[in-house]
Amino acid sequence: MKRTSARTLLFLLPVFTLATAALFSQTTKASKGFVIDENKPFVYVRFDHIGAGIPRDEDEPATRIWLRVVNNCRVPIVLTANGVPDESPKGEVGLRYWIVANPPVYGLPVYRDASGDHKAEDSPDSDEQTAAMPRNDLIDVASLVSIRPGEQILFSMPVNHLGKHWHVEIPFEFELPRGKGPREEKIGGMPLMRVDYGFYDLPPQEQTQIPIK
Repeated sequence: MKRTSARTLLFLLPVFTLATAALFSQTTKASKGFVIDENKPFVYVRFDHIGAGIPRDEDEPATRIWLRVVNNCRVPIVLTANGVPDESPKGEVGLRYWIVANPPVYGLPVYRDASGDHKAEDSPDSDEQTAAMPRNDLIDVASLVSIRPGEQILFSMPVNHLGKHWHVEIPFEFELPRGKGPREEKIGGMPLMRVDYGFYDLPPQEQTQIPIK
């Protein structure tokens, strides 16, 4: 009986090893399957160009930054947008975003340098730095824009919407099945997602074209 058990164990060991390896391989492939390009975030912003554009408000400068939101995951995402002037580049949408002051660290205002690291300044008061932060008035009427996996959309903003002490944040959601029937009373809360973009996310050459404050 002992010899039979030993032979059975020796026979089953390679089978178990192969099965474990196959399961690990499938799990690894499944975990990598969410992102299309593994060297990039699952949603990111790509710089397009800087140039003259039509101001959307009388307080806006005539120079604009064109960017692209790229969906690098295998689930569609949804953003909110408005219309754009007729003379806008083909395919551009009026993407809605927030202009947000950089959060302080240990009571000091911070900015993100070219390396992506957050640096603190010696000034103890951030009110003066953020006083020049522009406001983007969001129009009440808007529509949803869907970006399918691997696709992107073009949008623009005035150059002064990026600064040393503030950045923009673009909220988005996954485009998921809505389900059937009402949601259970015990279930609440929603995941919040956004992609942020700041002055130092621009290519170094283009940074010189922006009157940074």
